[in-house]
Amino acid sequence: MESKRTEELEAAAAAALGETAAQLGPVLAELAGRLRPFPPFLGMVSVQAVELEPPVALSRDLGCVVVDPQGRICQLDLREIAGIAGFNETDQVEEFQELELSDAEFIIYASTAIGALAAELGRRSR
Repeated sequence: MESKRTEELEAAAAAALGETAAQLGPVLAELAGRLRPFPPFLGMVSVQAVELEPPVALSRDLGCVVVDPQGRICQLDLREIAGIAGFNETDQVEEFQELELSDAEFIIYASTAIGALAAELGRRSR
C-alpha cells in the first residue's frame, strides 16, 4: 500500500515537472525573440548567445551552455580552424548543439535564461 502511494507521488511530481518545462519553453522563446539584436557572446560580434550559469551545480558537465536567439538551450562549441595562409592564419567555427535535458535540468537552465534575458531587456529599456 505504501509503495503504491510513493509511486503515485513520483508520477505526480514527474507530471508537474513536465508541465512546468513545457510552459517555460514558449516563454523563453518569446523573450529571446524580443531581444533584437541578440546579445553577442563574450563580445564576439559573429556569435549571438547568452551564456548560462545556473545557481546550482548539476550532476553532469554539459560544457558551455547558452541560450540562442531562438530561445533554445544549447551547448556552444567554439573551434579554431586553419584560415587562409598569409591572410588569416586561423578562423573560428561555432557550433550550436541543442541539448537533451531532463525536465528538471531544463527548468533550471530555462529559469536562468529567462532571468538573464529579462535583465537584458530591462537594461535596454532604461
